[in-house]
Amino acid sequence: MRSAEPGARRVLVLAPIGRDASLMLKVLAHDGLSAEACGDVVCLCREIDRGAGAVVLTEEALTPDGVHSLVESLGRQPAWSDLPLVVCTWAGAVSHASAGRLRAVVSRGNVTLVERPTSARTFVSAMRAALNARERQYELRDVMEERERLLRDAEEASRLKDEFLATVSHELRTPLTAMLGWSQMLRSGGLSEAKRRMALETIERNARAQAQLVDDLLDVSRIVSGQLRMEMAAVEPAQFVEQAAESVRVAADAKGVALELAIDPDAGPVLGDTARLQQVAWNLLVNAVKFTPRGGRVGVTGRRVGGHVELAFSDTGSGVSQEFLPHLFERFRQADGSSTRAQGGLGLGLSIVKHLVELHGGTIAAESDGEGRGARFIVRLPALPGVTALASEGASNRPGLAFDCPPELSGLRVLVVEDEPDTRSLLVMVLELCEVSVSSAATVAEARELIALDPPEVLISDIGMPGGDGYALIRGVRALPADRGGRVPALALTAYARAEDRARALRAGFDEHLPKPVEPSALVRVLARLARPELAATAPAR
Repeated sequence: MRSAEPGARRVLVLAPIGRDASLMLKVLAHDGLSAEACGDVVCLCREIDRGAGAVVLTEEALTPDGVHSLVESLGRQPAWSDLPLVVCTWAGAVSHASAGRLRAVVSRGNVTLVERPTSARTFVSAMRAALNARERQYELRDVMEERERLLRDAEEASRLKDEFLATVSHELRTPLTAMLGWSQMLRSGGLSEAKRRMALETIERNARAQAQLVDDLLDVSRIVSGQLRMEMAAVEPAQFVEQAAESVRVAADAKGVALELAIDPDAGPVLGDTARLQQVAWNLLVNAVKFTPRGGRVGVTGRRVGGHVELAFSDTGSGVSQEFLPHLFERFRQADGSSTRAQGGLGLGLSIVKHLVELHGGTIAAESDGEGRGARFIVRLPALPGVTALASEGASNRPGLAFDCPPELSGLRVLVVEDEPDTRSLLVMVLELCEVSVSSAATVAEARELIALDPPEVLISDIGMPGGDGYALIRGVRALPADRGGRVPALALTAYARAEDRARALRAGFDEHLPKPVEPSALVRVLARLARPELAATAPAR
C-alpha cells in the first residue's frame, strides 16, 4: 500500500443519539485506532470522499435521506473500493422501522451488523476486521494500478520500438539509395569529370552518415550495458570544440549558416576523454546547423564559472516547443517523428550527449523560447585547476579521406586476412599506397599456409569469417614458435565493435582492435604503432 494513503486506517463514526459516538471514539482510541466523529450524514459522505478505512454507524442514523446520501456516496467510490460499514443495531431482529433502509445499505456496501448491547472487545474486533479487509483492498488496488502501468509501459515500448524500426529502416535506406544510384552511374562511364567528383562526394557523404547511425546505435548499446569506455586526460575546451567545429564547418558553409566560436582560453582545462567530449560538441553543432535555416547563426561560447567550465551552444533555428522540451534528451524521442518531418535522424544524439556529459561529472540543460525562436544548450563540466591540457595526437575522430603514410611502413611485410573481397581490395590498396608489401588471404586456411611459407611482420585479420574465425587464427599463430611467426604483432579489424568484443580479441591474442568501418588514416597509424612501436611515437608522418 502506498505510504501516504490519506485516511487508509481512519474510522468514521456516525451515532446521532445520546453518548454512543463519544463512547465509540473512546473505545477505539483505547485500542490504538484512529477515529473521527461526524455530526450528520452530509459530513460522513464528505469524509468518505476524502478517504476512509471503515465506517461505523448506528441504526438511528439510517433515516430515509441519510440512506439515500450514503448510497450515493458509496456509488462514487472507485471500482476497486468496497468500503466496510459496521452498523450497530438493537438486539434481536432488525427493527421494522429501519429494516428496509438497512437492506438498501446492505445491497450497496460491505456491511457487518453488530447487535447492541455489545462488549468493547467484540466491537473493536469487528472494526479491526473491517480495517484489515480495507487494507487488502488498497493492496489489490496497488497491484491493479501497477499492472495497468506496466501494460501502458509495454504498449508504449512496443509503439516506440515499431516507430524506431521504421525510422532505422528509413535512415539506413536513404543513404543506400544515393550510394547505389551514383555507383551505377559511375560504372556507366558516361559522367563528366564534374559529375564524377559529385558522385564520389555523395557516396562518401552518405557512407559517413550511415557509419554515424551505426556508431550511435552502438553507443546506446554500450550506455545501456554500462560498458562505455573512457580514457581520461586533461583537455582544453577550445581544443575539442574547435576540432568538432572544423568537421561541421563545411556543412554550415554550404547552408549559409555562420559558425562563431568564442572560447575563453583561460576557461579550462577539464578532465575528460577528448574523443567523447568532441563527440558531445559535434552532436550539438550538427543539430544546431541542421535546424538553423539559411542565413542563420550558430555560436559556441565558453567561460569559467566557479568550479565549472560552461559551454553554451546557441542557434537561431527552429527552436523547441515547451511541451517537448522535457523530453529532449530521451532516447528515440523526436519532436516530429512523422513521415513528413523535415529532418532525419534516429533521435539518439542528444540522449548520448547527456550520458557522456554526466559520465564526465557534468550537466547539460536546454533552453528555448519556443518554436522558431532558436535553442540554447548549456554544458557544464568540472574544471581541473592548475593542470595543463595534454596535446592531442590526432585531429577529429571524423577525419577526411586523405591520409599521410608513416615512413616506417615502407617495405613492411603485412598479411591481410579478410573474406569480403571489396574490403580486402580496399585494405590492400591503402597499404600499397604506403609502400607496404602486402599479401592477402580470404580464409583462415589460406592465411595459415601463407604464414607457414613466409611469416609476416604484421598480421591484420577479420574476426567473422566462414570456415574458421579470427579467434581460431590468432590462437593458432600464438601457438607457433617465435621464429615461425608466433609473436607477430596482430590487429583485429572487425565489425564486432562492442567493448566486450574488443576485450575478447585482446584475450585471444590480438595486440590491437579496430572497429569497421575504419578510416585509412587510423589504420596506418595503428599499423605503424604495431610495426615499429619504438619509432611510431616519435617519427613524423610523411
